[in-house]
Amino acid sequence: MAIPGSRNPSLALHAEARARRLLPELQQRGLRQLAITFVNHGGLPLVKGIPLARLPQVAASGVGFSPVSDGFGATGGIDGLQSLARPDGDLRLIPDLDSLVLLDVEAGWGWLAGDRFEQDGSPYAADQRSFCRLQSEAAAAAGLTVNAGFEIEWVVGSPTGVAGYLNPTIGGSPYGADRLIEGLDYLSAITAALDAAGLPWLQIHPEYGASQFELSLAAADPLQAADQLVCTRLIIQRVSLRFGWRASFSPMVSSERVGNGGHVHLSLEQGGVPLFSGGDGPGGLTTPGQGALAALLERLPALLAITCPLAISYRRLVPGRWAAPFHVWGVENREAALRLIPGSAEESSHLELKVVDAAANPYLLLGALMAVMAHGIDHPTPLPPPVAGDPARQSVDQTTAAPARLPRQLSEAVEHLRRDNLLAGVMGETLHRTVIESREAELRRSATLSEADLIATTCWWPPIQA
Repeated sequence: MAIPGSRNPSLALHAEARARRLLPELQQRGLRQLAITFVNHGGLPLVKGIPLARLPQVAASGVGFSPVSDGFGATGGIDGLQSLARPDGDLRLIPDLDSLVLLDVEAGWGWLAGDRFEQDGSPYAADQRSFCRLQSEAAAAAGLTVNAGFEIEWVVGSPTGVAGYLNPTIGGSPYGADRLIEGLDYLSAITAALDAAGLPWLQIHPEYGASQFELSLAAADPLQAADQLVCTRLIIQRVSLRFGWRASFSPMVSSERVGNGGHVHLSLEQGGVPLFSGGDGPGGLTTPGQGALAALLERLPALLAITCPLAISYRRLVPGRWAAPFHVWGVENREAALRLIPGSAEESSHLELKVVDAAANPYLLLGALMAVMAHGIDHPTPLPPPVAGDPARQSVDQTTAAPARLPRQLSEAVEHLRRDNLLAGVMGETLHRTVIESREAELRRSATLSEADLIATTCWWPPIQA
């Protein structure tokens, strides 16, 4: 399938004509400006804004963006040792018209996801959204249907007098109805904005940490799920600012608090048949479903460099924080890195990958997960038994090995990703290499920081710069 908005002349003309047909409707809906975003290797959403009238031209030829943007790190800085830290080689960011939603109706802003291309119209080899699309197309060609849904956790706060630290602003107890009441106007504004944007959500509630909330988005095809995540976080940030607060999606806002996760839920079908239920395997897994889960489990150490890309991510992945830091899977086990959730009358069984935080690029993440699951179905390996109970508290005797921990720091995960031939192959040399360079830059940034300084520099994520 051709990539929408490619600079191929016929496709460019088609995109331009389609955008012209859209203009009257968008004007009637009150739009005056459009934000076009992509997400870089460090998980940061970057943007170019255009007036609505320019949409036909931009749909055909895009707007310029430097590849150095993938060199922006956790605090917005650029590490000069990365190969993308160069001033030349401008790219074209082309909006996907199918992704358009209302970002802020009152302000007249709409939002679109963008794909990046070379100046000659060829796809940019390090574009994460294109990678996600290609893996989705490969899965479909193999008869696989993948749906994904994200959970979003964040803390509402304001800067303290101490640089880099967050002061929670909404009171109430963990998961408490009192916190719902304290933040009712705020949550109502968020859900109203989501409804106006047409972003389907399943539930919203107070989380465990102080002034922390969680929102679950409805499942969708992987590209749409990643788009919805990006736009939803922008909406949460916008609404928070209207209340005079800020939203932090950082994995750790304080050494005393649990931190923010970004779990992803996955369902998988082959030829219309669910693979995570209706089988003879543990938890009802089918044989192909066991292969997909076994492949994910086997490659979790390498995937962790994608799912948890910051040094601070690994201060969250410790026992006792409900962050599932063990290299195990389980049925309805919230401390297993991979949790199989049995189906109900409303939905089929699905997997939850718990070792994910908001700094992960969702396109890169879902593309990698699809590639690994498809490989596991084609080349199945034995699936170990599920783990019941808290892995951290399991007794260890001469016949039972202690559950293995996942990488305890980013450097370990990076080495696993570097050596993973499957992920290197599906990502391609440029994407694989530059993602690793991004992680190495984060390692250099964080190498001399104490835990307190590490938390302070990433407490506000996305970063806040004065």
